[in-house]
Amino acid sequence: MKYNITKISLVLGMAAIAVVGTFAWQSSPVYAATPTPVPTVSVPDGYTTPRGIDISLSPTFVTLTTDPGKSVASQFRVTNNNNFKEYLRVKVEKFVAGPDGSSPVLHDLGQGDTFGDWVHFSDAEFVLEANQSKTIKFTIAPSKDANLGYYYGFVVQRLTSNQNGGSKAVLSAAAALPVLLDVRSPNAKRELQVQSFTTGKLFYEYLPTEFDVAVKNTGNVYVAPSGDVFVDSMTHKDVAILPFNEGRGNVLPGSVRTYTVSWDDGFAVRRPKVENGQVVKDEHGNMVYQTDYDFTKANKFRIGKYTAHLLMVYDNGERDVPVEASFSFWIIPWKILLVGGIILIFALFGIKNFLISNVRRVRKLLNG
Repeated sequence: MKYNITKISLVLGMAAIAVVGTFAWQSSPVYAATPTPVPTVSVPDGYTTPRGIDISLSPTFVTLTTDPGKSVASQFRVTNNNNFKEYLRVKVEKFVAGPDGSSPVLHDLGQGDTFGDWVHFSDAEFVLEANQSKTIKFTIAPSKDANLGYYYGFVVQRLTSNQNGGSKAVLSAAAALPVLLDVRSPNAKRELQVQSFTTGKLFYEYLPTEFDVAVKNTGNVYVAPSGDVFVDSMTHKDVAILPFNEGRGNVLPGSVRTYTVSWDDGFAVRRPKVENGQVVKDEHGNMVYQTDYDFTKANKFRIGKYTAHLLMVYDNGERDVPVEASFSFWIIPWKILLVGGIILIFALFGIKNFLISNVRRVRKLLNG
């Protein structure tokens, strides 16, 4: 009996060890998946923060697509262009539509912006030596109920020494990386409308002419339009073909973004006056302009009525959708015309006097 009891105890003990070992083996991935706390950077006491900060980020923007509950990873490079080391951190903010419609602007995350908790960096704080670069890897793990678009701004800012010990972040001309996350959803709607296509005025004296394209996003996902502006004169088509939204800037849902396309290819072009590499301004702080004449472009003397045609294209998730708009404007270089008219009048007056003088001389000769 003692042998049997001992045998049974040995068997039960081995079984318990096997069960515990199996449980520990099955649970190990859970512990391995737990993110390791990112070490913080401590700025040395008494460290004097330089005035200027010169860092650059590459690429200039990141676009990611994933499914609800599925992580997606990417990376970006931070370059320190200064001749001294920088103590830096990466802060997560969000992009919202700008008040003037020109471009999105950065805002701090609010209490309800839980999507900020989805982001994890390989190095949230780091030291970057002078003229060196560092690759920052990041992961975004959206929740299972996530859908549509999220518009992050990764702000790389400087750390400074805190009087109470430790470090604190200050925003000093920091660099920001737009990161657009598209979480696939059957409810996604990609739709753009051209709200207006105009120019600042109907009559221009010289180029440049700036075309303002106001695009409204009536969908629920960010969209980047593209296309061209075609300019026709009264006698020729496509005297200019101007790319639209070369930077691939996105329009956020429910917002209106205004893009500007400039046409400055001509014989006479009005440009800001520059002296010693600096733009000249008047006593009121306004830029001073001057008219440049390029005689190599004499065949591009712009005068008369012109018509601008916009052909914008965007991807609605299934196909490219074209949107068109057009308007007309005039270029009347009245100063050139005035000077030319005066020269012409004097020329005609000179020709008239020449002819009269020669007629009188001939008459005298004939009358002997």
